[in-house]
Amino acid sequence: MFMSASLGVERDWNFRIFDQRLVILKTKNQTIRKTAVLDILTNIMISMEVPESIEIDELVVGKEYLVHIQVYSLKYTGDVDKEFINFLETVDVNQNIEDFIKAYWVYPGKIRFRLESFEEP
Repeated sequence: MFMSASLGVERDWNFRIFDQRLVILKTKNQTIRKTAVLDILTNIMISMEVPESIEIDELVVGKEYLVHIQVYSLKYTGDVDKEFINFLETVDVNQNIEDFIKAYWVYPGKIRFRLESFEEP
């Protein structure tokens, strides 16, 4: 169930924003291709998907990285509190990434972060 081969994004998700963040890598899992990072500005932990195009072994736990990430929100919001529904359903992609990071803390299953690239700051 994918929108297109080039995007590789499930159609139940809306692309919201592309941004860069300064993070500290806390853990990584090669099997499921995910990392857990601490966002330095918000001091909130988030999980990031790592695509096959990125060599996950190059990421070092405990190290600081400037990451370029894509943010997605789930289209289905039936079990979301009403104060968050407008946020998740809006089509405006100009939302601040901090809002998505905070929403992830409340609804981790409704927000996805996908690592696109990383570099040392």
